[in-house]
Amino acid sequence: MNRDIYFTKEYAEANAGIEGGRAIHFEIDDANGHMTLSTIKREINTRIDGEKYYDLISPYGYGGPIIHRVDDPKALVEAFEKQFTTYCGDHNIVSEFVRFHPLFGNHEPFTEIYDVAHIKETVGTDLVRFEDTFQSEFSSTARKITRRMLRDERFNCTLDRGFNDIGSFMEIYTETMMRNNASGFYYFDRDYFQGLADRFGNDLMTMTVREGDYPVAMCLYFVSGDIVHEHLKGTRDAYLRDSTCYLMKYNMIRWAEENGHSLIHYGGGLTHADDDPLLEFKKRFGRNTAFKFHVGKKVWNRPVYDKLCRINGVLGDTEFFPAYRMNDGFKKKVAV
Repeated sequence: MNRDIYFTKEYAEANAGIEGGRAIHFEIDDANGHMTLSTIKREINTRIDGEKYYDLISPYGYGGPIIHRVDDPKALVEAFEKQFTTYCGDHNIVSEFVRFHPLFGNHEPFTEIYDVAHIKETVGTDLVRFEDTFQSEFSSTARKITRRMLRDERFNCTLDRGFNDIGSFMEIYTETMMRNNASGFYYFDRDYFQGLADRFGNDLMTMTVREGDYPVAMCLYFVSGDIVHEHLKGTRDAYLRDSTCYLMKYNMIRWAEENGHSLIHYGGGLTHADDDPLLEFKKRFGRNTAFKFHVGKKVWNRPVYDKLCRINGVLGDTEFFPAYRMNDGFKKKVAV
């Protein structure tokens, strides 16, 4: 069974609040195979004849349907489409937006169900492919800065199991979001972070760079099987020029290698552009390791979908999905 954290119902539950909905978990386990879908159900603001309707969205990061075991692939996918169509009809679910997982290619079996598109790349550090990961995956600039940081005696770097210093992390992370003029979506509250700590415990790790005893940069990771996911991070404004991020990247690859992990995954950029600045920065630590990120769109109830679009004044084609949400203030940038 694929136990990557992004496919779990617990991850959907932890992210339901920030996506404005509640988690649902759908599962098929029969002679054809075993598959699951953990996603978030959101109420649509517009009602039709007093009736409430809903749509689905993957939790922040990645998700989508995932096949854990398969004996008859065609029959399993057909069963999913049939059963989930019924489920959506019974629960007034109109549409679904999926952020498929770039590491597992879980979009591939479902291209006949979802409108699937490759929109950008994500980046990681491969810990098994090269004799010297640091030399092969870090760019020359990243290696130079990292070596300088390792010589800088002002800073010490620690890695701890769990997520115990939520207060310091929130201070640093919020300061980082303000500096980057991030949209309101990314200002996660304490309940969100506490929910992660409560649900995932020692599957979380926290990297902290300190000047003396003062935390100046922190990064939160998910440890999921042999994969380490870099989830959220931040640096205090006053220490931005000190390049503490390089110190965290280096120390994590050393720890992950020593503990038998195969990959550190950083995600992608803020936009779909190949030259996105955040993506370019992440490539400094994964020169040779990239993955294709796909999204999927599905209208489960076309008549209601079209009516919601008309009511909300959305006429003609639009890239925004679901189109009826285009004017409801729910839009945000998605960094993955």
